[in-house]
Amino acid sequence: MTDKNQTLDSLNLEEKKSTELPWMLNGLTILSYIGCVYGALSGIYNYFTICKSAEKLASQDLPEVGGMIGKMMDSAIELAMKQCENRLAILVITIVTSLLCFFGAFMMRSLKKQGFILYMVGELIAPAALMVILGSAGFTDLMLVGAIVPIVMVIVFATQRKYLVH
Repeated sequence: MTDKNQTLDSLNLEEKKSTELPWMLNGLTILSYIGCVYGALSGIYNYFTICKSAEKLASQDLPEVGGMIGKMMDSAIELAMKQCENRLAILVITIVTSLLCFFGAFMMRSLKKQGFILYMVGELIAPAALMVILGSAGFTDLMLVGAIVPIVMVIVFATQRKYLVH
């Protein structure tokens, strides 16, 4: 009886592999869950604190600094003010895109191809929408780095699409 079961198992080896969650996809989805929760919580935190931060930055008596450092300080103050003005829109975008990414990762754990599309939309809309809302103030080095990380995650998830079957 066990010989017959082993024979059946070896014949169904291909089918068995296609329904198991690969370790790379498992790890990526767990990292995505963590990133989504962190993103949503930091969005909520920023909603309540960005205006105070902007006021502190604007009210500080900073010595006149010229050159590149002076421009960086002016740009940081302008960015904080823009974020304060648009904090509700930024919060909505952050929550919606975090949920899209979370559910996309959840669907990919179930090996559903639609999960990749949801995840990709959530990851790529967030930085683009923030740059549109914040205008020229949003084009800082930190914002550009913030746009690179989602692109890299989408590329890495794209390498795992071959395991998504539904």
